[in-house]
Amino acid sequence: AQGAAQLSVMFNETDVDHPGADYRSKFGTAFGVNGGYNFSKHIGVGTEVTYSTIKQRYIDNSSSFTQKFNYLKVPVLFTYNTNPERKFMFTAKAGPQLGILLRSKITDASNTALNGNTKDQYKKLTFGAMAGAGVRIFLVDHVYLDAGIHVDGTFSNTEDKGYTAARAKTHDLNGGLEVGIKYFF
Repeated sequence: AQGAAQLSVMFNETDVDHPGADYRSKFGTAFGVNGGYNFSKHIGVGTEVTYSTIKQRYIDNSSSFTQKFNYLKVPVLFTYNTNPERKFMFTAKAGPQLGILLRSKITDASNTALNGNTKDQYKKLTFGAMAGAGVRIFLVDHVYLDAGIHVDGTFSNTEDKGYTAARAKTHDLNGGLEVGIKYFF
């Protein structure tokens, strides 16, 4: 089991180049479960199922609003750890990730007509990658505490309908601090 506090940004070059536009990243959370198999004492493969909230505040000359997303993220990760026989060990993980859009909405809009469900404007599935590194601490028989940093983001365009063809692709990037409890069989 694991949880994370994360900072997110939705990046679109068209929006960045818009005069007077201001992005304000907001904190979100992520929590879920993971499992894996080690081929040796140091190398393995695993997966996670994580419920992630992504938020961003948009402000420009004429309006402001907060865009909120909820994703179920499923990465397939290649894992590495240093000597598992020590109390402290370094860990690393990286791999491709599938994002499943569960909910998207606008809130806190200066123009209240913008508030509401926006799920139909975004792709239901996104493809990206996830990477992380940290420390694993032995607690008691087979139980470890994991703490570290992670980053994940999309390669595919997150936007779907309602935008012009000339609009640049939108990608999300999330970084956070995660903490988890691991049980090894």
